[in-house]
Amino acid sequence: MNRLKYFVLFLLISLVCLASAPLTFAGSVKSASVVVYNSGRALVTEARSVKLPKGLASVVFKDVPTTLDPTSVRASASGMSVLDLQYSYIPITTNNLLNRYLGKELTVIMPDPTDGDARILRKATLVSNVDRPVFLVGNEVYLGNYEALLFPELPKDLQRQPTLTLTTDNKSAGKRDVRLSYLMGGLNWRADYAVTVNAKGDAAALDAWATLENNSGRGFTNASLTLVAGDVKQASSPRRNGYVKAARYMEADTLGAAAPLPPSEEQFSQYHIYSFGRSVSLAESGTKQLSLFSAPTVALKQELVSLFNASRGQRSAKVEQNVELSLRFTNTKQNGLGRPMPAGLVRVFMPTQDGRLLLAGESRIGHVAEGGETKLVLGRAFDVTVQRSQTSFKKLGKNSYEMGWRIEVLNGKDTQQSLTLKDRYSGQWKVTVTDQNYTKPDAGTLEYKLMVPPTKGGKPMVINYTVQVAY
Repeated sequence: MNRLKYFVLFLLISLVCLASAPLTFAGSVKSASVVVYNSGRALVTEARSVKLPKGLASVVFKDVPTTLDPTSVRASASGMSVLDLQYSYIPITTNNLLNRYLGKELTVIMPDPTDGDARILRKATLVSNVDRPVFLVGNEVYLGNYEALLFPELPKDLQRQPTLTLTTDNKSAGKRDVRLSYLMGGLNWRADYAVTVNAKGDAAALDAWATLENNSGRGFTNASLTLVAGDVKQASSPRRNGYVKAARYMEADTLGAAAPLPPSEEQFSQYHIYSFGRSVSLAESGTKQLSLFSAPTVALKQELVSLFNASRGQRSAKVEQNVELSLRFTNTKQNGLGRPMPAGLVRVFMPTQDGRLLLAGESRIGHVAEGGETKLVLGRAFDVTVQRSQTSFKKLGKNSYEMGWRIEVLNGKDTQQSLTLKDRYSGQWKVTVTDQNYTKPDAGTLEYKLMVPPTKGGKPMVINYTVQVAY
């Protein structure tokens, strides 16, 4: 029993000592390093000057983001030990204000019951804020419209900005640089690519940009910036106060200046990181683009592809097939590229006959490693059309059938067009009759590679074949 009394007394003395710890405020950020992941968060490391007393102290950091994850905070300085930390942020919102005035009196501006165009002021007590505010005006309950509420004062626990408070134990007094690191949300980045195809259509210039979006409300000045490309797993966590997306703007980092050196790229675990050898500033809200790399001549191939997924049933109506325009290129040095390509949006520009560059299509890509192949589907062909009709169908057994197809291809251009027809079948299948050579690139695909001449006279190019399928 005596041991329990001594333990309780020790806790009380400790709490009194902590409560009486002198209060000191950290200075502004002297330097910052920002590592941005393409998953909507960032790792921030910053240095701040703090005047620490000897022994216990409460160190307050005011300029911290609202999207900070308090469980990720780490702080260190010479001769300083961190005993605990507290992150406090109750924003000034309508709901928070109302909840703090439950059972208290405020002023309600409401319609005048004797004059629909007039307004009156009434002292009222807020009795509920569950669904909508409910007021007690005198002895009557008021549940109706109001134009505004006037609060006598701002509750002290509501904050315009969050604060982070560290309780520290310091070996000696003096001014020190505290290294503070934390994870935060509201910062994201992606890759954006511009592919400019040459007049022949067999090569293109590729420019890669990193697009950073900051919706955190926290800006950074002259920070060291690193971007991590890859799918870094983030464990789910309890939902915290969100953040408001402010109006966005676009800022090109190289606008009106000489193009800066590209960032250095290196492997990190199973990811890639891009480090910029210069300071970068990020506004508290907006979008900024930074040059990643350029490849002046990347060999590519344009393709027209029409895909058909064959079903098991009998068809009586004709089938109109889409013809898609796509670009293909391999990510190798021999092909003029050979760089890791983070996931993002690719915009393709092609020249007109008079040399103007117009947008020919957009396509999203995943992460493409060096040596990988990229396919960009740009849109549907205008002049090349494909139509098919079923010429025969019969059951061969319980789980097998035979069908015949007639495929008509029209080319409205003045020049011949290269077209790939892909028919996909499930189960076991074989072609028994065909009037064109075909290939079998995989177990489920029948492929015809055609050179379609101009067909402005209306006479299509025709392909006939019969296939047997078992499933």
